[in-house]
Amino acid sequence: YDLRLDDNPALQAACTGAASVLPIFVFDPSRFNAPALAGARKSSARRARFLLESVACLRTQLEAKGSGLAVGVGRPEEVVPKLCGGFEALYLQQSVCKEENTEEIRVTKRLADCKLSRVWGGTLYLPEECGQSPDNTPTMFTSWKNKAEGRGTIRKPLEAPKKLPELPPLAEEHAGALKCLPTLQELGYSEDEARAAGEDDPRGVLAFEGGEQAALRRLKKWMFDDDKLKEYFEIRNGMLGDGYSSKLSPWLALGCISPRRIWQECQRYEAERVKNKSTYWLVFELEWRDFYVYLARTFGDKIFIPGGITGDKTPWRKSPETLQKWKEGRTGDQLVDANMRELASTGFMSNRGRQNVASYLIFDLGVDWRFGAAHFEEHLLDHDPCSNWGNWVAAAGLTGQRVNKFNTKKQLSDYDPQREYVRWWLQAGSGRAPAAAATGGGGAMEVDDDEEARKFRARGERFGGAEGGKDGGKGGYSGSGRVWAAGGSGGGGKGGRGKNGDPDSEQKRGRWRKVQDATVGA
Repeated sequence: YDLRLDDNPALQAACTGAASVLPIFVFDPSRFNAPALAGARKSSARRARFLLESVACLRTQLEAKGSGLAVGVGRPEEVVPKLCGGFEALYLQQSVCKEENTEEIRVTKRLADCKLSRVWGGTLYLPEECGQSPDNTPTMFTSWKNKAEGRGTIRKPLEAPKKLPELPPLAEEHAGALKCLPTLQELGYSEDEARAAGEDDPRGVLAFEGGEQAALRRLKKWMFDDDKLKEYFEIRNGMLGDGYSSKLSPWLALGCISPRRIWQECQRYEAERVKNKSTYWLVFELEWRDFYVYLARTFGDKIFIPGGITGDKTPWRKSPETLQKWKEGRTGDQLVDANMRELASTGFMSNRGRQNVASYLIFDLGVDWRFGAAHFEEHLLDHDPCSNWGNWVAAAGLTGQRVNKFNTKKQLSDYDPQREYVRWWLQAGSGRAPAAAATGGGGAMEVDDDEEARKFRARGERFGGAEGGKDGGKGGYSGSGRVWAAGGSGGGGKGGRGKNGDPDSEQKRGRWRKVQDATVGA
């Protein structure tokens, strides 16, 4: 996705030398309330709402620049050729995952004389400037990062155009696309689910609003107004409140904000206020995001298959009931259940929570890691295929590198010692501010009396008896029209933010086949 005007290379390419440009966005209903793996759907209604808000914001911004946004509903290969018939070129942001690439091929076959141009965007480092071959990415992040920082270059972000080329005239039957915006119901959701998705749970860390303007407001508030960047390294493992992290990942996932814009604002913060480990660490997190893009570019479908990059053949045997309890936050593990309920209610989960719930599903419950990735894809506002599925395949130990097996009880004691977070999400009728929550033990939370035996059995079954566990183009309109695809079709992807391995504790990780001996509390 590239749902922004700022630092948008595809938009800039479409506008250069063009007399007219038609921005397009297509909502494909098959990318929304449609079945995926193990009972998951491609997208929850809440995630779809965030996308709708982002597209609406983009339209408003385009109109303010003298342009507009044509929105279609249907399969891209059917909608796009109708809207851009007669144009010479179609510009969109280059994809790396199979679903998007397949979609682009289908569109290309229907474009007739309109040339499809893919433009790279959405990463800190361009492929030719990442300090190494973009098609031979190492599976260890540190190796990739060291080369990127040592040899690579981050370009300054492109400024948003002050004015855009005019819209080309549209045929009468397509003119309504400039006002069209589907409802959640038109994307396949029920009235009840659509209504629920329109309400923000007051317990959530933030009332996320889609769009570039909301993203830029959040960046300014967190980094400058609240002055949180200077202490980011120390507070980044929090789970309650809006301040412990930037919360920019949902906007990054839809391209509502550019990682290079965030990087440049970090540079400005360092020049005006302070430069320390925390200011570096936010850019470090953006480098993780780049790493998973290039990992997906290198290994393709391997990040989506059961055996991952390593091709491991170990079978997964746990029942659907086990997976369902994890999804609903009914495992009996307080930290896991609280995080899963937050995800279901808000579409967000902290990085610390993501690491723990992924480890628990894979190593304690013995459930196929892909089912967890599909559930995250459905619910996370910040889902993007590279980060989500890349993190999950790494969490399962299927990249050939070390992996953390998290001790969720130790993690609870380390990161929620007063049990404020778990009470906030698990205690019946919770609705008070976290600071007002009582301290101490369990509250109204489920406990499995035979938890250790259950974990032992799950690990044994999993490891065979082991004990542990975008449209642009010159042409059609008097030979000078262009069309720019704003982010491609809705839904998209196969797979936010949330690394499932702690980058600063790699020395603590156990090997995949040694995971039963690596019950760490990173």
